[in-house]
Amino acid sequence: MQFVWLIGEYLVGLHTTYINLHSLYTNLILVPSVAIMIWGLFARKAELGGDLTYVQALGQGLGVGATVGILSVGIQYLFFTYINPNFFADFIRYAVDNQLATLDAAEAYFNFINYAIQAAVFAPVAGLATNAIAGLFLKTSWR
Repeated sequence: MQFVWLIGEYLVGLHTTYINLHSLYTNLILVPSVAIMIWGLFARKAELGGDLTYVQALGQGLGVGATVGILSVGIQYLFFTYINPNFFADFIRYAVDNQLATLDAAEAYFNFINYAIQAAVFAPVAGLATNAIAGLFLKTSWR
């Protein structure tokens, strides 16, 4: 899903022509991501015959999040290397030209290593947080 989202952002110009709107729209990927996580909890609960513990919900969130985090690094590598190799240079230039960051700060933020770390860390945390909240409503017991 992330790969399709990145390509969609690129195709509609959020990495070039409408780069100023990127920060506004890029996080909308969270809407389908959260919906999929919740749907997954419903499916897991059904698989378990209607019994889902809170710990199982947390485990599923962490497991899915960790998997997504690992896959995201590879997906980002493919995208930033082959589809939009100018991504980081364009965002650095935009940030500096619009006085949103110094050159050093922009270069420190807009690079593959930083984005890979963010993806690898954020996905498991987001999966755990999503299922921690959704699990409160779907659990049949705590353990």
